Amino acid sequence: MTNTGVVDLSLFGAELMLAEKLFALGARTHIVCNLCAIGRKTATRLYKLSHQQSPKKGMLPWDDHWIIRSSVNNLHASIFLSMIQGHMNPEYSNIEYGKQFVNAYGLYCQVVANNSKPSKREQNFENFRVLDINRAWQIIQQFRTQRLSFVICQKCKARHLIVNKNDELFNKCPICEIWTDSTGRRRIVT
Repeated sequence: MTNTGVVDLSLFGAELMLAEKLFALGARTHIVCNLCAIGRKTATRLYKLSHQQSPKKGMLPWDDHWIIRSSVNNLHASIFLSMIQGHMNPEYSNIEYGKQFVNAYGLYCQVVANNSKPSKREQNFENFRVLDINRAWQIIQQFRTQRLSFVICQKCKARHLIVNKNDELFNKCPICEIWTDSTGRRRIVT
């Protein structure tokens, strides 16, 4: 609504288009409501209209230690967060930030789909996309609340995510401090 109490239809249309893009990427209703400034009922109706079913219910994924569960998780989270980090401007409106989020996630999907040598873990995911849009949203929230931060590896100079206030053992570089066992599973060098 504008100051005169009139609904700005162009802004509402942009919010609905963004909501549709987010739903197409697999975003949950909570994320759509947050980024598009539309109510839960409106978001649910929009989802039902386009998908002919109710949206998924339940809590969003929130695992503080997801990025250290495997080096592949860390690499994918680091790739995505590097793409959007410069666009997390607190002065952006929700719709502007939502567009940046969708663009960064789309770019992440393109980058990982072009992986010529995916790991065994990546092969289990469609287009080698380990990070779904809901997990991507969760990682941004963790970064904003300073639970995660970037560091640069002193050996290989790679920039990767670490969990703040975590044991140093779990904050190893996912590139140079990893070895692959006989089953193809990547493990942290101890």
